[in-house]
Amino acid sequence: MKIMAVDDDSISLSLLQECLAEGGYEHTTMISHPAEVLTSLTGTAIPYDCILLDIEMPGKDGIQLCAEIRQLPGYRNIPILMITKRNDHASVKKAFASGATDYITKPFEFFEVLTRIRVAERLVQERQAALDSYLAIRSDQDNDSANSDGSSITSPSVHEVAAIGSDQFLSLSTFQNYLERMVQQRGSKIDLIAVKVRQIGMIFENTSAAEFLDFLKEVAKAAVAGFGDDDMFIAHGGNGIFLCARQDGERYQSSAKESDLMKRIARYRLPAPITGKVSVEIVVGPPLPLSATSNLNFRRAVKAAIARMEKREGGIADLSMLEISG
Repeated sequence: MKIMAVDDDSISLSLLQECLAEGGYEHTTMISHPAEVLTSLTGTAIPYDCILLDIEMPGKDGIQLCAEIRQLPGYRNIPILMITKRNDHASVKKAFASGATDYITKPFEFFEVLTRIRVAERLVQERQAALDSYLAIRSDQDNDSANSDGSSITSPSVHEVAAIGSDQFLSLSTFQNYLERMVQQRGSKIDLIAVKVRQIGMIFENTSAAEFLDFLKEVAKAAVAGFGDDDMFIAHGGNGIFLCARQDGERYQSSAKESDLMKRIARYRLPAPITGKVSVEIVVGPPLPLSATSNLNFRRAVKAAIARMEKREGGIADLSMLEISG
């Protein structure tokens, strides 16, 4: 694994170098001047696999640098870990909005840094495996209009919607890191909300790979605009379920939010196979308040938010977009 660490503090940089060596990472580059980072990234024949960034640096801080790195070819999805003394709500939010994958506060422990790097490395591998699996499914679907027994193709489980064009959309793993960091803050008030696209299997079967991903992007954009909250982040949890995290947002009625989101989606030019065969229906679950804690059980929180959404779904009639958009 090829790693770059950037910090203008020579002591911190030396500690990072020692930490990485202790973890068995031999291909490392230590940079003390942020102005050298982009040149080093674009000038290497073998791309870096992970970048560690300090936030507080002269000339160009780590948040600005992170955003610029994300624009470079080949660096859209690699792990970028912020290692900083800042531990306030605003800094955490800005870091993740700029493209950070994880957030570690100084003074750091070697074990924590190495654990976060290894988790990031594993998640990159899992993300690629999920994408390969998704593409294989779509390839099979495009080659065969139906299975030999007439059964439908398995519904999607891919966890990423790439290049959505919004700094409020996070990968699922990064979304988890964000929630875990935010609930550690004293006085933190975070709501976790599950939003579901019903009949996602039918939409999956009636669209091409590109059309389906474009559709998920439009749903995510509608959710961001519909909640109208600059402090909100969103992730696709798979199978048409989106997870939203809001900082102490205003209360809402699920029915009103569902109508609003479906009207927003109706304004987009949906693929013909969707408009011709499937009505897009959205279910918005009640918010799940997350209390401040030093150890968030992410999977349990997600299950609870989805359970709230499913309870809401079980108590409503069909929510046809065509019926409410006229």
